[in-house]
Amino acid sequence: MSREKNFFKQIKSSLNKSDFIQKIENKYNSGFPDLIIINEIMPLFIELKAPIKGNRIKLEKSQISTHLRIYNNNYISFILVRDPLTSNAFLFDGYNVANCIVRGQDQPNFLDHGSIPQCLQSANNQTKKRACDFFGFTPRLSAN
Repeated sequence: MSREKNFFKQIKSSLNKSDFIQKIENKYNSGFPDLIIINEIMPLFIELKAPIKGNRIKLEKSQISTHLRIYNNNYISFILVRDPLTSNAFLFDGYNVANCIVRGQDQPNFLDHGSIPQCLQSANNQTKKRACDFFGFTPRLSAN
């Protein structure tokens, strides 16, 4: 079983039964994030990365384009990177990573590092904040 498939199973098992998760097969949607999770206010678009080694996030051109388009349409995307040495994960803002790659800059700092549920909660909070900024109201963020 692939590293990414195992990573997906870890994520799925950490969600509530009421949460909606859809794995996107990228045969026909080149560049689209691997997962859509709907569990609170807006969809979470999540690209999964399960590297064996190294600390660089590698994205295809189509993935870079998709993360930039998601941002330009007032949504937020994430890159969830499985730590190859632990079962923890690093959460990155997809737009920031894609933008840094396009500009040839160092990759941005992660938004969160910890358990998969902790990173998913952080993604929810970031998404809520973005929605509230867009619609002009104050968010109520969940505790980590």
